[in-house]
Amino acid sequence: MQFDYKGFHIDASPLDEGGRYYARAKIYQRTSAAGDAVEVKYSGDLGDYPSDADAIEAAQRWAIQWCDNRSG
Repeated sequence: MQFDYKGFHIDASPLDEGGRYYARAKIYQRTSAAGDAVEVKYSGDLGDYPSDADAIEAAQRWAIQWCDNRSG
């Protein structure tokens, strides 16, 4: 799942490994209005979950908290 939040673009797409879903997020920020998005943070694995929806929710929570802590 991809979405924008407080000037950041977030990709909270889980990794599917043998019926378990690993929450992970990448956070991007544009260098300028016309510039390309640059990755500023990668979460790594945030735990495994029984469903993709649970993994996405965990990744979204982590990414939103990270963005909130940086945007003041």
